[in-house]
Amino acid sequence: MKFQLMKQAVLGPNVPAVVFENLYSARENDLKVILYVLQKGEINPQDISNKLQISLTAINSSLLFWTDKGLILCEETFSEKPKKKKMLSSREILNIARENPEVEVLVNHLQKIYGQAINETGTNKYLNLLLQENIPAEVILVLATHLAPAQKGPAYTARVIQNLYEKEGITSAEKAEEYIRTLEKREALYRKVCKIFALEQSKLTNSEKTMINAWSERLNMSADMIEAAYSSAGPNASIRYCNGILKSWSQKKYRTPTDIQEEFVRAHTTGRNIDRDDDLILKGMTIVPVFEKGE
Repeated sequence: MKFQLMKQAVLGPNVPAVVFENLYSARENDLKVILYVLQKGEINPQDISNKLQISLTAINSSLLFWTDKGLILCEETFSEKPKKKKMLSSREILNIARENPEVEVLVNHLQKIYGQAINETGTNKYLNLLLQENIPAEVILVLATHLAPAQKGPAYTARVIQNLYEKEGITSAEKAEEYIRTLEKREALYRKVCKIFALEQSKLTNSEKTMINAWSERLNMSADMIEAAYSSAGPNASIRYCNGILKSWSQKKYRTPTDIQEEFVRAHTTGRNIDRDDDLILKGMTIVPVFEKGE
């Protein structure tokens, strides 16, 4: 927290009257702090603490005391609040569209995407992306085409687009299209995983989605390997449990169930131990012939 001495507080070498008016209600530290500040003509809590041997907590308390008395001002109290952006009316939007062909194209395409005219709030949000945030119209339209059906309305979708532009680096139509392709691949994988695990896709948590994304994008695991991990987990089959199995297989460079089977054969012929994860997946696989006693 920072403080600033009010200009009217310093009257030459004199002590402001407000100090005398609060002489009896102020504590010893309050008086020490304000007198030191008046002498220095500036407020530096750490400097005051070093010179007066008073804790920073006590100094901030004293500064707040004099802030309440109107002698000093806390910066948090005079910082300007951001001005609200003016909401354009439908008529103003129409006039802007007539003067700016890019705005007209954006509004017309957005209406096609949503299948109807967009209300003033939603239109203002999209125009803000174009005119204030300088997000290219093609980026807005590419993202809106894909996101609009699944989002909660034009205003919400516009906020998502702004976040993608500022924080995810989606700054061109090419990057927007690449992002959408990634989303589509993820959605397809979510459907496959939910089918394997007998889950409802709508109930997947963000944490589970993050793990599923990693299976494909970081571990390079196919749907066959995911299904193999599910089979190997048995009664423990869950996305989190299978995440551990797939990580283990990735570290061993397994890419297909055949890789696991071949490793089992090598381990069996050389007498090496087989890891538990490998053993689980290989249960039920007819790899080595089993003979009944007496055969």
